[in-house]
Amino acid sequence: MDQISFTDSDGVSWTVREDGADDARSLGGDAQPGTSWLRFDSELEVRRLWHYPDDWRGLNPVQLETLLDRASTVIARFRSVPRPRLPADIVPGPAPKPPADARATQKRPDPISPRRPRPENGDEV
Repeated sequence: MDQISFTDSDGVSWTVREDGADDARSLGGDAQPGTSWLRFDSELEVRRLWHYPDDWRGLNPVQLETLLDRASTVIARFRSVPRPRLPADIVPGPAPKPPADARATQKRPDPISPRRPRPENGDEV
């Protein structure tokens, strides 16, 4: 089976091949037997294009990317983002307190003024 590889303008590597409903590797049972499409595979997704030119094998990367842009995503692969590991001797904890002299210069909030009594029914404000 013919396949072509190219890199799109975003730097993603793609493999393109003609796939079909009679092929054991087809993407699903939503096509009639004998139907074919272009299958675009990258590390993170698979796309399918139903209508494509017969001479797709001779297209340059820019033309293949134009076909890719028209293709529908049928599989999206998600990759977990690696989390940085802390050395074993570092244990996350509360943030350190500022030095005593820094606390003395911090502005303190104004004291709360006493509350007025609420008016009774019929009393004027």
